Amino acid sequence: MHINTLDAQSTLHLEQLVAKSSFLHLTNSSEQYPSAPGTGLPLLIVETELCSAVISLQGAHLLEFKTTSGDPLLWLSPNCDFSAGTALRGGVPLCLPWFGVNQSDASKPKHGFARNNFWELGEARQLTDGSVALEFVFVSDANDLFPFDFSAELRMVLGNSAKLELTINNTDTEDFDCSWAMHNYHRVSSLTDVRVLGLAERKYLDNFEGHAEKHQAGDLSFPGPVDRVFPDIQNPVTIKGSPSIEITHSNCPSVVTWNPGAEAARGIADIGEGQEQFYICLERGAVLSEQWHLPAGTSKSAWMEFKQI
Repeated sequence: MHINTLDAQSTLHLEQLVAKSSFLHLTNSSEQYPSAPGTGLPLLIVETELCSAVISLQGAHLLEFKTTSGDPLLWLSPNCDFSAGTALRGGVPLCLPWFGVNQSDASKPKHGFARNNFWELGEARQLTDGSVALEFVFVSDANDLFPFDFSAELRMVLGNSAKLELTINNTDTEDFDCSWAMHNYHRVSSLTDVRVLGLAERKYLDNFEGHAEKHQAGDLSFPGPVDRVFPDIQNPVTIKGSPSIEITHSNCPSVVTWNPGAEAARGIADIGEGQEQFYICLERGAVLSEQWHLPAGTSKSAWMEFKQI
């Protein structure tokens, strides 16, 4: 399994890619976010005529994204702890090889370990339409947390939208199951006014009540704490607010919606009092009963794309 550092070879490869890519430069969290806590992490900055973005090498984690003429579409906590091995609060964390509490062993870290480890930047290039394609790779040997060999690739295409395509490869000799989610934290100007379109009249599993099955009457709003899993959502979903954001997908059957509410946010160090008012989590993935089964030697892919509308 990768560890929370970049070795000399990975660092050299990264520096070479950045040096030949006019749209990329390398910085660190201490420079980019001087008020944020933590010991510091390396970050990539993307700047093109179409968009700008900030990415952490830990977790291949998209922290910020906006088009040149648009609004910031992701929320990054001002209290995000940029320490190696610490999950980063905001942006698009990638929860893998399980989502939420591990269903077979609750003592294992929530949301897996891919987001807490460094990924390698394998490729960076500008496409003919002016967008940028970045490809990150994560390799994990069988370990105490997940006793199977696997690798994952995350391809980001950043331009007039942000598209993230995940491929999971079972490189083991045995089959395994895994769940995952792109845990989007989307910026909102008013939690009171925001609505999510595309989930009305669908069933959901309420995480506050042991995944009790319930019915979503009307568009989703956030009058208090929300933690819901909507299975089998094939259609796009839209955040109606300021900004308004459309999220489309392929092969991401689950939608997860989350906001902790005021009381819980106050007690979460890397969120903080009042910060829950500025984001909602609207996630796409394959979780709970929709987890992926990967036979030995096989791969499976999915993508999620979001843009301002």
